[in-house]
Amino acid sequence: MHINETFVRDQRQRLQDEYGEVPVEEGTVEVPPAEFPEYVENAHDGYVGSAYGWVVRQPEQAGERSETYSGGEETSERALMILPRGESDWGVPGGGLEGNESFEQAARREVREETGVDCEITGLWHLEHLEWRSEDPDDDRVSHTLHVFFDADYVGGQIATQEAEVNGAAWFAESPERLGEKASKRAETYF
Repeated sequence: MHINETFVRDQRQRLQDEYGEVPVEEGTVEVPPAEFPEYVENAHDGYVGSAYGWVVRQPEQAGERSETYSGGEETSERALMILPRGESDWGVPGGGLEGNESFEQAARREVREETGVDCEITGLWHLEHLEWRSEDPDDDRVSHTLHVFFDADYVGGQIATQEAEVNGAAWFAESPERLGEKASKRAETYF
């Protein structure tokens, strides 16, 4: 039994039709049999994946300098990244879809919730389609999820992190040393 497979495949196609062909990473995650029922229940309850936004701010969009600021002018665009709680690598803000929202709506909402920044989706740079299976070979259930990585432009707001999920957020003009896997993929072509 394949759960959410049709939805995931339809969304993959919709996103590539709308934004153009992008790399699609496909993978399988094997879950211990005792934990797998929770994954199946989440899939039946509507969990289909997550969306993320690589948000870019232009130099002229930086906040006004205070009278006591002694630094120079901002001259390069910057990418927004987060430091998730419990992790030491910078990542891309985002998270799971809620209700009937689109992947685009989820990315905008999650960026705003996690960082206080508003953004506009401008493109797509990566898709990840995962199949979640039990390690029990007699369990034929498979849950499908899609994880969507968008490019986005900054449109307003200032960094104010969601402390329950994020230890920090910052604008980067150069790639930081410690990057999570997905942020690292985008940084390769951005910085």
